[in-house]
Amino acid sequence: MKKFYAFLALAAVATGAMADDFVSDGTGNVYTFNALSQIEGTGVTLQEDGSYLVSANFTIAEGDVLQLDNNAIIKMANGVQITIDGDANFTPADTAVVTRDAEGSNPKGFWMLGENGNTNLKNVTFEYVGVVFGGANSRLYADNCTFTLHNGKSSSSGALSFNSSCDNNIVENCYFIENTVNAIGNGANSPVGVTISNCLFWHNTTSNRNKPQINLTCAGPYDVRIIDNEVIGGQFTMSGGIGVSNMMGLGHTGKVYIEDNYITDNRYGITTIGSIDAIIRNNVMIDNCYETNPNNGGSCVSIYDSSSSSNIYMEGNWMEGGLWGITVPTGAPNINLGKVEDPEAEDYNPGNNTFVNNGNGGVLYDLFNNGTATIWAQGNTWNVPEQTEENIEEVIYHQVDDPSKGLVIFMPAHEEGPSAVEEINAAQQQDNRYYNLMGIPTEAPTSGIYIHNGKKILVK
Repeated sequence: MKKFYAFLALAAVATGAMADDFVSDGTGNVYTFNALSQIEGTGVTLQEDGSYLVSANFTIAEGDVLQLDNNAIIKMANGVQITIDGDANFTPADTAVVTRDAEGSNPKGFWMLGENGNTNLKNVTFEYVGVVFGGANSRLYADNCTFTLHNGKSSSSGALSFNSSCDNNIVENCYFIENTVNAIGNGANSPVGVTISNCLFWHNTTSNRNKPQINLTCAGPYDVRIIDNEVIGGQFTMSGGIGVSNMMGLGHTGKVYIEDNYITDNRYGITTIGSIDAIIRNNVMIDNCYETNPNNGGSCVSIYDSSSSSNIYMEGNWMEGGLWGITVPTGAPNINLGKVEDPEAEDYNPGNNTFVNNGNGGVLYDLFNNGTATIWAQGNTWNVPEQTEENIEEVIYHQVDDPSKGLVIFMPAHEEGPSAVEEINAAQQQDNRYYNLMGIPTEAPTSGIYIHNGKKILVK
């Protein structure tokens, strides 16, 4: 059945190249937009300002290459789709821009779906134009690219969307800014292996849809690594920060790593859905609370697994200002938030998670276990005056409150308080200095999010 669905998807994509559209001959040629402008019927024309207008669909066949030259400006007309079944070499030495041809135009963008194609994107700005990528033996590498103002016409799955299962994809040092849909995503039946690192996600899903800025299906043998990113929401009431899911109950022999990210101002911080093996470590989550109904979300971390087969390891996370700290809506997933009794044990976890001011309706909720499994949560710092058992019980909902729920084992707790963040907050208030989101001073900030005079600013 899965193969049948994949076939239908590919057949639908194939209809994008109509009979009258230009298709390269597949004999190993390298095409630039300048070269295409000299070939009749491609729909590519050189403009007086030196840019290239693409007014019709065209396809680069398997075996051929489409190359984006340095400083090129490509303008795509309304509804235009460029299909690349071969390789894409979009690596200008300095920069290049792909955008729409006029206000109101909604190009369908790039569909890079060759089964054996390699796509290299570097130093390119995609404005109002998205990229759909996929192919069983294909590989995407994107570095120092900007995806902004994507119109959602190429895919509702993301400004950068994976169309079919593939592995060893890398997205690093990229910027995803104010896209109509989420920034990166893939289909529920097409898990991918990808590393997303050192990227900025800023105010994506401006249409306020029920999707996180990073929205990935995790299944099969594929590892997913979401590491050292900044995920800054626009305080939208429907769009979350990072979501990983396995909604179709596919086997998952890979692992998910969500580590060292700064996540703020989203509807929620991190959510996992379905059977997933994940490590969530050293993330800073602040003010992910823009869900209007606490019963529908607003957690720093939510772990949902009705199949009760997930394995979730959490260590060293800072969770502040959510409507909830950690929620387990249902099921009995295996959750390890800290297990300190035997340092030599395979499941040893020092904990070191910190909870600060998470709650709603005037009540603090550091951990809400609505599931049935026992949760180990030792070695953590809870939002209480003193880390005593009696105090911590007040911020945890579990078997003690409802005998049908799972027990949370939280003692011994961590003894240290939030002094590190207090020092960061104090440092951020110093005049005329810039700090990254971890509180480290930066004398000459480059592009990214910084704290200046106590406020978050975007440097482009």
